[in-house]
Amino acid sequence: MGVSVKRNTGMMGGLAKIAVVVDNEHVVKLGNSEETTVGSGDAPVKLQARQWFFGSKKLEAAPGSRVEVRINSTAMILFLAAFICLIFSVVISPLISAAALVLFILVIVYGMNNWFQLDELDEK
Repeated sequence: MGVSVKRNTGMMGGLAKIAVVVDNEHVVKLGNSEETTVGSGDAPVKLQARQWFFGSKKLEAAPGSRVEVRINSTAMILFLAAFICLIFSVVISPLISAAALVLFILVIVYGMNNWFQLDELDEK
């Protein structure tokens, strides 16, 4: 009995496929709204989602559980704030450009392990 993994990243995360890593091994790539089953047997598996240099924290999932991969809203807000600062820096001030650079660095560092969220869904 495996673990069902569904990608639900929406428009912002749908440009490239994400890699599903099971027990430190790349298993499959998922496009937006795709679903697959990973792992076998009765042992729990450690899941992680990766895309370029962004990723998620590891999640230990029991056999038979359902996991959804979503975009972390905090990371997305930081990314949008950095992008807005970059756009306004052209018009207003180089100081805002420096703020945009700091925010982009923060987004990259934060997003390495927090860009995606793995949520275990309750069976109802």
